[in-house]
Amino acid sequence: MSDIKQVESLYQHSYISFIATLFAAILVYWLFKSVADINVLTTWLIVFVIITVIRIFISWRFLNIEHKNSDLWLIAFLVMSMISGTLWGLTGILFIEKGTLPLLDSVLYHGMLLLFIAALITGSIVTYSASKIVYLSFSVPAVVPQCLLLISEGDKYHSLLGGIVLIYACVMFVFSVYIHKIFAENIKIEARNELLGFALKKNGIKLD
Repeated sequence: MSDIKQVESLYQHSYISFIATLFAAILVYWLFKSVADINVLTTWLIVFVIITVIRIFISWRFLNIEHKNSDLWLIAFLVMSMISGTLWGLTGILFIEKGTLPLLDSVLYHGMLLLFIAALITGSIVTYSASKIVYLSFSVPAVVPQCLLLISEGDKYHSLLGGIVLIYACVMFVFSVYIHKIFAENIKIEARNELLGFALKKNGIKLD
């Protein structure tokens, strides 16, 4: 069973994450117009916009109606987060076809993609660390396919780039676990304060 406070935190802070990822997607579209197949690039962006709109609608619904089944809402957030991460994870495969760019240009464009993704998984720590599995559902599909693709290229430049970002992602996960622990402790403190306040009110005790 998921904690309702945990789920509420995910949805309350989600809009910042949605706007950031959408802004990044538009920048990627602009940067890769001269490199990627424009039809593939446009389709990717349209799908990303649709997913973002759906995520905003789900968040709006959660924040404006009563909700008893927190597990269902957590699963909804988890699935949409995974789809968003997967879309980012596919960018290196979809936008940069193997062998179409010179070595250094390929490293440069892959590096730009990974720079965007690294920034997103770093920024999402604050939003998604309320749930460790939600953070993983976004960061793993966003980072791992890209890094494995680069490592599999075989040359030292692609492999080094993929390896460094993969290590960076692991470090970010460690940070997310630490932040999750802090968040969980804050929830416990808030719950104790609520119980204490209820007990004091029940006994007619007021604190100035």
